[in-house]
Amino acid sequence: MLRRRVLVTGAGGGVGQGIVKAIRRIKDLPLTVIAADMSPYAAGLYAGDEALLVPAAKHPGYVTEMIAICRRHRVDVYIPGTDVELQVCSAAAERFKSEAGTELLVSSLEFVAMADDKYETSKTLERLGLPYPLSWLPGEVDPDALRYPVIVKPRQGCRSIGVDLVESAAALRTNLRDRNDDPLVQEYVSTEDEEFTCTIAVVGDAASPVLPLRRVLRGGDTYQAEPVRDRRIEEVVRRFALTMGVHGSCNFQLRLDRGTPKIFEVNARFSGTTPLCAQLGFNPVEFCLKALWGHPYDPEIRWDAVIFRHWAEIVVPKREVERLARDGYSTPAGSSTTALEGS
Repeated sequence: MLRRRVLVTGAGGGVGQGIVKAIRRIKDLPLTVIAADMSPYAAGLYAGDEALLVPAAKHPGYVTEMIAICRRHRVDVYIPGTDVELQVCSAAAERFKSEAGTELLVSSLEFVAMADDKYETSKTLERLGLPYPLSWLPGEVDPDALRYPVIVKPRQGCRSIGVDLVESAAALRTNLRDRNDDPLVQEYVSTEDEEFTCTIAVVGDAASPVLPLRRVLRGGDTYQAEPVRDRRIEEVVRRFALTMGVHGSCNFQLRLDRGTPKIFEVNARFSGTTPLCAQLGFNPVEFCLKALWGHPYDPEIRWDAVIFRHWAEIVVPKREVERLARDGYSTPAGSSTTALEGS
């Protein structure tokens, strides 16, 4: 079977490292993992077969340089592991395909831009007739007319940074006055016990199962999760993903409001919970790669499990870090002791 080469960026963060972990669990496809980051001190680089230093996604020459990298390293599939790459990669997906022969696992620019703006997400859900928490821009809301508590959050943000629970009209006025971001006011839905992070993957006409995880957060990251079968959640997530043309994996965060799943955030990429899904029997990366290359994949989800996260360490010879910093490329596989492989 032909050995394929998969590039994963953002190897210094949880998403990129999670994608690498998920790839390492695929046992019936010969794959070479090329892990990439801007810094030679990104731990995930040393869990790849090959490691690359790449420019920042905001650099004006990013696309041209990444196409050259993909051509030089014969990359079959490029999986962006950071949010900042998504819009620029989505806009250039056809260039990657035509100039380097590289397939990008990234959704349409329309979907990526919508997911990056929580207000536009709520408006899209409204247009589709799907349930969502009521949401307002500051100029649209009368603090005295709201039911409290409410949530105030940045329209563009991640990892629960800048998310405040506000208990009164006076507190809301103060909060909005003192913020230095572009805020959104949102209906407070249910409780943390009814919060789910949900993964679905779509490639062409092939759609994976939906895996809802009831999760517990610590520092904005999922550190405990339990798979839950819920037909209502699965229907809402699947309809949204298929209507909006997801390509690759996508993450939906929602809460059940008296049994109704209300989506409050969309991540148009592989989630930080990708390795958790893979451990539970549904590997989103495996689904996407096999769908691209015409191989069958039948997930067997362990619905009776609970999954916990813990710290892991990776020991890398200093010469490897120095070599990568000097040359921008190395082949670290076998030179490190790592728990990133997720075996």
